[in-house]
Amino acid sequence: MSYLRIFVSFEFDKDNDLRNNFYRQGKEHSAHIIHDSSLRQSYPSEEWKARARYAIRGCDVVVVLVGTDTHNAPGVRTETEMARQMGKPILQVVPQGRPYQGLPYIEERVRWRWTTINRRLHEIARCL
Repeated sequence: MSYLRIFVSFEFDKDNDLRNNFYRQGKEHSAHIIHDSSLRQSYPSEEWKARARYAIRGCDVVVVLVGTDTHNAPGVRTETEMARQMGKPILQVVPQGRPYQGLPYIEERVRWRWTTINRRLHEIARCL
């Protein structure tokens, strides 16, 4: 079993349920040990940015949980920009049966099926 430090980016004001479900399901279904390094406060203070930068720097991969308004969330945009600057892999996870479009500037997108998520996380872990 591999250990990946995963930073989860999500629309703080609207998608806490997605975040909670991701970690709950991850404990049951993931082939990986998922360490929660996501922030528990909303954007945009300078302290928030410093904490986000520190957490993203310490992670192996950034997972964006795609909700209905993720593409408009300034905190998600800031976190993914930081991750891109640091060269971190970014994976968008889209809940099944929902037509969410995600972030147009992040190409990698998978459906919320643990077999698919695990396969991609395993590929990322092998490259680290």
